[in-house]
Amino acid sequence: MGKIKLPTLCKILISLLLWVPPYGWGQDAIIVSAPAGEYTLSIEADEEWHTLRLRALHPRYQPCNVDLEAVLSILASAFAKTEPPTLRGEYTSLFIGRLIDYPWLSHFLADTAYRDKRWNKKKGRPIKMDINTYAARALYNQNVLKPIQTELARHSYRIVGVSVEKVLVGGFRDLPKPKRKRLDGRIPFDAQVWFRLLKH
Repeated sequence: MGKIKLPTLCKILISLLLWVPPYGWGQDAIIVSAPAGEYTLSIEADEEWHTLRLRALHPRYQPCNVDLEAVLSILASAFAKTEPPTLRGEYTSLFIGRLIDYPWLSHFLADTAYRDKRWNKKKGRPIKMDINTYAARALYNQNVLKPIQTELARHSYRIVGVSVEKVLVGGFRDLPKPKRKRLDGRIPFDAQVWFRLLKH
């Protein structure tokens, strides 16, 4: 058996540490699943806890680089499905997993912090508030979430908040592809993220 290179091992360990399912997760059913490039994207539902999960899974535990169109497509497919299992309950959250799997969201959080006077780029943390609270407030941005809000609205849902845990801080070199010009400073780039939902 060949030895696992240290960088690869570190990536796997970070993925396992960050992948902690939401409290009560365990009665989940796969509603839809589809290949998307090198990864698989699926929507899962826990009817007992009224939660949804958007799961992006790479066979080698690497970031999946899920684009916005893939998110909108899998959500539409899940809500449109009529054969069991289907989305039959009223759900209160959508867990999307690691932010780094969604480059457009990861870059948005990093760019927001970099430009924000309330973020200390040298220390890599907010000046006053808790880092999870900071990231959650930054990601609850109507311009960024508008496409997802529009899709969810077709099914009588809307995002009413964002919850965040386990924020990772690093440099711009740590951001997922597409890579851009490196800037100095420490910024948030990854976390576990939930969208809080309300049915109307």
